Amino acid sequence: MKKQVLQPTYFEKFSCIGPACEDTCCAGWKLSVDKRTFQMYRKVTSGSIAKDLRTNVTRERANPSDSNYAKIKLDENMNCSFLNEDKLCNIFIELGENFLCDTCTFFPRQISAIEQRVERDLSVACPEAARLILLNPDGIDFVMMEDEFAKHTLFAYPDVTSRFWDMRIFVIQILQNRQASIESRLLVLGIFMRKMQTTEESDWEQRLPLYISECNDILNRAASFGIHKYLPSDEEMINIIYRLLDFQKEYELFNRRFDECIAQLEEGLQLNGGDTVEQSVALYKQSVQNYYKPFFEEKEYILENYLVNYVFKNSLPQSQMSFVKEYEQLFMWFIFIKGTLIGLGSYHQGLSEEIVLKFIQSFTKTLENNKDFRKLMKSILEREND
Repeated sequence: MKKQVLQPTYFEKFSCIGPACEDTCCAGWKLSVDKRTFQMYRKVTSGSIAKDLRTNVTRERANPSDSNYAKIKLDENMNCSFLNEDKLCNIFIELGENFLCDTCTFFPRQISAIEQRVERDLSVACPEAARLILLNPDGIDFVMMEDEFAKHTLFAYPDVTSRFWDMRIFVIQILQNRQASIESRLLVLGIFMRKMQTTEESDWEQRLPLYISECNDILNRAASFGIHKYLPSDEEMINIIYRLLDFQKEYELFNRRFDECIAQLEEGLQLNGGDTVEQSVALYKQSVQNYYKPFFEEKEYILENYLVNYVFKNSLPQSQMSFVKEYEQLFMWFIFIKGTLIGLGSYHQGLSEEIVLKFIQSFTKTLENNKDFRKLMKSILEREND
């Protein structure tokens, strides 16, 4: 079946680099198997892999669906049971590409169906995809095309609100407006989302052009509006970073790259309990001035590309009742990333593309779909709003 497709221009450039990858998508998280592939596995009765398929691929008993029909068992290191010592897939080697489940076939690609249109994108959780997405100084651009899809293709079906296309275009325009700092863009985005959530949907057609004009005006004069006063203070940032450290210590997250970054953050800002908050704040301020600002004055597009890709990949804004919640989650992702990069700058006495990509990629892979971490973000937001 042929469909109209909207996708970032980076999408066609992606190719998995296999064993050369710094990370593996076959470890550290749940591996779902779709119903069609599970049924194919049950028909494999010969060869050395037949027994492994029956032992290590089991039915999903909690809220199963066609896309989440079964799951692959993980070993004690949270690696896929079919990942061999060379970081290659035994299912692919013995049975071929057609026997890969949808999760393994598509990642880091995501395919969504919105009304009559298909959208495709990549996840920053993959190191090679992260390079394509984040390191483009010209920013993320989009292209419309037509493509053919197999009948069994499983799409995500986000439930979007009316005027979704107009709103999403403006949200991306805000985030890509390089006349203002990335923090100013985020704060103005918050103003826009709150205006839309508190306006009756029947009034959107009339009010949306006015809100766009007002927010553009604020963005163009962000400095004179004093908008940065709404950002967390340095002391508040240190407290938020403490919460991230506590979370990392409480839960086994099984990502070596992420754990390395957190250990460096802790040492860089001296957050190991032997120093005072005042000392950590002093190191934080020093790192902002000496390392974070100089790096992102030249490469702020990395943060811009991350935010734009997040909005596109998650089909935001979706529901009027949760516009503000969607925005606050995006804002908290940014705050955690910024605070940690400041700590990493202090540890390394500088920042580089390699350091920044390693953290954003491992942070996304480890925590993006972690329900406990989302609860942590919610508790921080509730505390900030009290």
